[in-house]
Amino acid sequence: MSMEFDMGKRLIESMREAVEFAKGERNESKVTKHRSIKAVSIPDSINPKEVRLALNMTQEEFAARFGFNLHTLRNWEHNRRHPDRAVLAYLYAISKHPQEIESSLRD
Repeated sequence: MSMEFDMGKRLIESMREAVEFAKGERNESKVTKHRSIKAVSIPDSINPKEVRLALNMTQEEFAARFGFNLHTLRNWEHNRRHPDRAVLAYLYAISKHPQEIESSLRD
């Protein structure tokens, strides 16, 4: 039996079950439980300049080493722009584990 045929049969059976449920002919339903995923806590006050200075790097070095656009980094440092949540998470990881981040970027 082909995969497409099997998928089609499962879809048809699912639709039959949905119709029976809607008509009140079926009162049980499948329940899928998903484990709860705890959100990470990322500080909102991560300062890109402080992260860079703690690593004793110039703007050029920091941007090149961690993949930032130099112009963007300068905008963050001069408060013309602010990093989004994903970048804040990346900056936080850099501040905690700079060697590991750099090493993983090289691999």
